[in-house]
Amino acid sequence: MKKAVLAALSVGLMLSVAACGSDGKDTPKLAGEEKKVAANIAKTFSSESSGALTTTEADCFANGFVDKVGVEKLKKAKLITAKGELNQSGAKFDDEISGKFADAFLGCVDYQKRQAEEIAKADAKVDEAKLQACLEKDMPESYVRKLIVASQTQSADSAKLVEESTKKLTTCKTQATKK
Repeated sequence: MKKAVLAALSVGLMLSVAACGSDGKDTPKLAGEEKKVAANIAKTFSSESSGALTTTEADCFANGFVDKVGVEKLKKAKLITAKGELNQSGAKFDDEISGKFADAFLGCVDYQKRQAEEIAKADAKVDEAKLQACLEKDMPESYVRKLIVASQTQSADSAKLVEESTKKLTTCKTQATKK
């Protein structure tokens, strides 16, 4: 399950994610088992284990995801075990849970900004601001959400969306490359 979720993240986010945009005012108030589950999810997605998210990002995402879905639904979908840990196999994302996953994730992530930062960091010829502007235009949050949901639910259009997103990202990078 961890690998499946991380794979879905990497497909939807090309292994790059961004900072939690929360100012703390809308941080979910979790209790008991919810806190434990959120902490387990955050640990799995933090830079300490997978490199996918910073600790702050992972906490923001995990708290939001657990709050939006609830522990019982996470267990029913086999996304977490009876002990509240991420399930390593047999997890089933449906449209509802995947949508809530994407919403929680994108509520903590400035996808376009982070993508631009990571790509520009890896390639000094890329103008970060131009790349970010192109990604905001060509891959808005609604598109990224659709990509995440399609990937996690393995919908019929998943492969097409992944291919399309790769082309969009490549085109934006090319347009943002300094001459």
